[in-house]
This record gives sequence, C-alpha cells and structure tokens, in this order.
Amino acid sequence: MVMAASVPEGGLLSAVPDFEHGSPLALREQAASTFEKGGWQVLFRLSGGNRVSATLLDPSERLQVTLQIPSEDDGSDWMLWLEACGEMPASLSGALAQPMNLRAMLDVARWLQGPIEEIEAMALASGTQLVLQLAGSGPNS
Repeated sequence: MVMAASVPEGGLLSAVPDFEHGSPLALREQAASTFEKGGWQVLFRLSGGNRVSATLLDPSERLQVTLQIPSEDDGSDWMLWLEACGEMPASLSGALAQPMNLRAMLDVARWLQGPIEEIEAMALASGTQLVLQLAGSGPNS
C-alpha cells in the first residue's frame, strides 16, 4: 500500500532524513514492507554512500530481491533486482518450475506485479523511475 505524504519543498528525497517525512530510509522501509507482507525475510539493510538498500528472500528461499534507493535528490533511478537463488521446487507449476531462465523470471516478475507496482509508484512520487533487473539461474541468464 502506498501511503500519501506531504511533499517537502524540493521533493521527497531532499528532506532531512527522518522516517516521518519521506526520507530515503523511510521509503526503503515502506518499499521492503510490500514484500515482508508476503512472508519475505529481510536479509540485510544497508545505508551509506549515495544509496540505501534492502535485500529480501522469499519464503521458498528460491528468489531474492534487492532494492536500492538514492539517498540524495539527484534524479538517480530506483533499482530493483529480482534474482533466482537456485532451482525452484518441483511443486511449483508452469514457468516457475526449474530451472529459472529469463523467460521464467519474466513470469516471476508478473507474479510479483503488485509489489513492483507499489514500489514503482513510490519512485514516481519521488520524481524518478524504477529500473527492474532480472537474473535467472540457468545458462545465459
């Protein structure tokens, strides 16, 4: 769920970093929560340099997402990586079955369309765009 917030003069990311006014840390937490609601586990959160990030693992431990958000209002894109961590369990049918080639990763992106759209809306609201990157586990992925 994207929460409405007042936009400080100069945009969301130019605000003093605090969780109440759309800071990069608050945006990272809000974006990560879209996956946590689905049972994803936070592996780590990083802050430093010109980006803040969070990496999460899905409940099957077969998919990982990493989100990077610029910590300054410099027009840099938000980055979201979807990455296969290994073969998917045989119990999953269709394109999510093993191995995870790029075609299967496109289906994973469709499966995660809701959270991806929520994060994209947050990026657009901050005056930038979301770049989605996919990495499968098969050859040439």
